[in-house]
Amino acid sequence: MHLTIDELLSYTDEERGKWEEWFAAQGNDPLKLPIPMDAHQNIGTLILHCFWAERFYGYWMKGDILTQERVKETMESFSSDQADQIFAFGQSGRKVLRDATGLFSEADWGKTYDLEMQGFRFEGSARKLIAHILVHEIRHWAQVAITVRQHHLAPPGEHDLLFSKSFGPLVRKI
Repeated sequence: MHLTIDELLSYTDEERGKWEEWFAAQGNDPLKLPIPMDAHQNIGTLILHCFWAERFYGYWMKGDILTQERVKETMESFSSDQADQIFAFGQSGRKVLRDATGLFSEADWGKTYDLEMQGFRFEGSARKLIAHILVHEIRHWAQVAITVRQHHLAPPGEHDLLFSKSFGPLVRKI
Protein backbone atom coordinates (compact mmCIF):
# COMPACT_ATOMS: atom_id res chain seq x y z
CA MET A 1 0.00 0.00 0.00
CA HIS A 2 1.30 3.45 -0.93
CA LEU A 3 0.79 6.84 0.63
CA THR A 4 -2.18 8.41 -1.14
CA ILE A 5 -3.08 11.95 -2.10
CA ASP A 6 -6.25 11.58 0.00
CA GLU A 7 -4.11 10.77 3.05
CA LEU A 8 -1.93 13.84 2.43
CA LEU A 9 -5.05 15.97 1.95
CA SER A 10 -6.44 14.68 5.26
CA TYR A 11 -3.17 15.35 7.05
CA THR A 12 -2.96 18.92 5.72
CA ASP A 13 -6.65 19.45 6.58
CA GLU A 14 -5.80 18.42 10.14
CA GLU A 15 -2.81 20.79 10.24
CA ARG A 16 -4.86 23.68 8.88
CA GLY A 17 -7.50 23.03 11.52
CA LYS A 18 -4.90 23.23 14.31
CA TRP A 19 -3.55 26.51 12.98
CA GLU A 20 -6.98 27.99 12.34
CA GLU A 21 -7.97 27.30 15.96
CA TRP A 22 -4.63 28.67 17.14
CA PHE A 23 -5.10 31.95 15.26
CA ALA A 24 -8.68 32.21 16.54
CA ALA A 25 -7.27 32.04 20.07
CA GLN A 26 -4.17 34.21 19.45
CA GLY A 27 -5.80 36.85 17.28
CA ASN A 28 -4.44 38.36 14.10
CA ASP A 29 -1.19 39.84 15.44
CA PRO A 30 0.89 36.69 14.81
CA LEU A 31 0.07 37.01 11.10
CA LYS A 32 2.40 40.02 11.11
CA LEU A 33 5.40 38.13 12.52
CA PRO A 34 8.28 38.49 10.05
CA ILE A 35 9.57 35.57 8.00
CA PRO A 36 13.18 35.87 6.75
CA MET A 37 12.21 35.54 3.08
CA ASP A 38 12.16 37.97 0.19
CA ALA A 39 8.89 36.80 -1.35
CA HIS A 40 6.77 36.35 1.79
CA GLN A 41 7.60 38.84 4.48
CA ASN A 42 5.30 37.63 7.25
CA ILE A 43 3.30 34.64 8.41
CA GLY A 44 0.06 35.91 6.85
CA THR A 45 1.56 36.26 3.38
CA LEU A 46 3.27 32.86 3.66
CA ILE A 47 -0.01 31.13 4.55
CA LEU A 48 -1.75 32.92 1.68
CA HIS A 49 1.04 31.78 -0.65
CA CYS A 50 0.25 28.16 0.26
CA PHE A 51 -3.48 28.61 -0.20
CA TRP A 52 -3.06 30.47 -3.50
CA ALA A 53 -0.75 27.78 -4.87
CA GLU A 54 -3.27 25.07 -4.05
CA ARG A 55 -6.12 27.04 -5.59
CA PHE A 56 -4.02 27.59 -8.73
CA TYR A 57 -3.28 23.85 -9.03
CA GLY A 58 -6.95 22.97 -8.46
CA TYR A 59 -8.06 25.21 -11.29
CA TRP A 60 -5.19 23.98 -13.46
CA MET A 61 -6.28 20.36 -12.96
CA LYS A 62 -9.73 21.42 -14.23
CA GLY A 63 -8.16 23.04 -17.30
CA ASP A 64 -8.83 26.56 -16.06
CA ILE A 65 -5.75 28.76 -15.54
CA LEU A 66 -6.07 31.62 -13.05
CA THR A 67 -5.13 34.88 -14.73
CA GLN A 68 -3.53 37.86 -12.99
CA GLU A 69 -6.84 39.71 -13.34
CA ARG A 70 -8.76 36.92 -11.58
CA VAL A 71 -6.14 36.77 -8.83
CA LYS A 72 -6.35 40.54 -8.32
CA GLU A 73 -10.15 40.44 -8.20
CA THR A 74 -10.07 37.67 -5.60
CA MET A 75 -7.44 39.46 -3.51
CA GLU A 76 -9.70 42.50 -3.31
CA SER A 77 -12.51 40.38 -1.84
CA PHE A 78 -10.82 39.69 1.52
CA SER A 79 -8.28 41.08 3.97
CA SER A 80 -4.87 39.42 4.14
CA ASP A 81 -4.39 40.40 7.78
CA GLN A 82 -7.50 38.62 9.09
CA ALA A 83 -7.00 34.97 10.01
CA ASP A 84 -10.65 34.02 9.62
CA GLN A 85 -10.71 35.37 6.06
CA ILE A 86 -7.37 33.74 5.18
CA PHE A 87 -8.55 30.34 6.41
CA ALA A 88 -11.94 30.71 4.67
CA PHE A 89 -9.99 31.39 1.48
CA GLY A 90 -7.91 28.27 2.17
CA GLN A 91 -11.04 26.17 2.67
CA SER A 92 -12.54 27.38 -0.60
CA GLY A 93 -9.27 26.60 -2.41
CA ARG A 94 -9.18 23.12 -0.86
CA LYS A 95 -12.71 22.58 -2.19
CA VAL A 96 -11.55 23.59 -5.68
CA LEU A 97 -8.71 21.05 -5.46
CA ARG A 98 -10.90 18.26 -4.08
CA ASP A 99 -13.57 18.94 -6.72
CA ALA A 100 -10.95 18.86 -9.46
CA THR A 101 -9.30 15.62 -8.36
CA GLY A 102 -12.11 13.85 -6.51
CA LEU A 103 -13.22 11.73 -9.42
CA PHE A 104 -9.80 11.18 -11.02
CA SER A 105 -9.21 7.70 -12.38
CA GLU A 106 -5.77 6.10 -12.24
CA ALA A 107 -5.24 7.33 -15.81
CA ASP A 108 -6.17 10.90 -14.79
CA TRP A 109 -3.56 10.82 -12.00
CA GLY A 110 -0.95 9.84 -14.59
CA LYS A 111 -1.93 12.53 -17.11
CA THR A 112 0.84 15.05 -17.78
CA TYR A 113 0.10 18.73 -17.24
CA ASP A 114 2.34 21.46 -18.58
CA LEU A 115 2.30 25.21 -18.32
CA GLU A 116 4.68 28.09 -19.00
CA MET A 117 4.36 31.24 -16.94
CA GLN A 118 6.50 33.86 -15.23
CA GLY A 119 9.71 32.43 -16.64
CA PHE A 120 9.06 28.82 -15.55
CA ARG A 121 7.88 25.68 -17.27
CA PHE A 122 5.80 23.40 -15.09
CA GLU A 123 5.40 19.82 -16.27
CA GLY A 124 4.42 16.67 -14.44
CA SER A 125 1.74 14.14 -13.73
CA ALA A 126 -1.30 15.19 -11.73
CA ARG A 127 -0.08 12.90 -8.93
CA LYS A 128 3.34 14.57 -8.77
CA LEU A 129 1.95 18.10 -9.01
CA ILE A 130 -0.66 17.56 -6.29
CA ALA A 131 1.82 15.71 -4.05
CA HIS A 132 4.20 18.64 -4.57
CA ILE A 133 1.65 21.26 -3.55
CA LEU A 134 0.75 19.33 -0.38
CA VAL A 135 4.38 18.75 0.65
CA HIS A 136 4.99 22.43 -0.17
CA GLU A 137 2.29 23.37 2.34
CA ILE A 138 3.67 21.00 5.00
CA ARG A 139 7.13 22.59 4.66
CA HIS A 140 5.70 26.08 5.03
CA TRP A 141 3.68 25.12 8.13
CA ALA A 142 7.02 24.11 9.65
CA GLN A 143 8.32 27.61 8.87
CA VAL A 144 5.26 29.10 10.56
CA ALA A 145 5.86 26.89 13.61
CA ILE A 146 9.53 27.86 13.97
CA THR A 147 8.66 31.54 13.52
CA VAL A 148 6.05 31.54 16.28
CA ARG A 149 8.49 29.65 18.56
CA GLN A 150 11.15 32.28 17.86
CA HIS A 151 8.63 34.87 19.09
CA HIS A 152 8.02 32.93 22.32
CA LEU A 153 4.64 31.52 21.27
CA ALA A 154 3.81 27.82 21.39
CA PRO A 155 2.52 26.34 18.13
CA PRO A 156 -0.67 24.29 18.33
CA GLY A 157 -0.38 20.61 19.18
CA GLU A 158 1.74 17.89 17.67
CA HIS A 159 2.58 18.18 13.99
CA ASP A 160 4.52 15.00 13.28
CA LEU A 161 2.75 12.55 11.00
CA LEU A 162 3.25 10.04 13.79
CA PHE A 163 0.57 11.85 15.84
CA SER A 164 -1.84 12.45 12.95
CA LYS A 165 -5.32 11.00 13.09
CA SER A 166 -5.36 10.99 9.28
CA PHE A 167 -3.56 7.66 9.09
CA GLY A 168 -4.80 6.37 12.40
CA PRO A 169 -2.79 7.47 15.44
CA LEU A 170 0.44 5.63 15.98
CA VAL A 171 1.45 7.49 19.09
CA ARG A 172 -0.60 9.29 21.72
CA LYS A 173 0.62 11.26 24.69
CA ILE A 174 -0.57 9.73 27.95
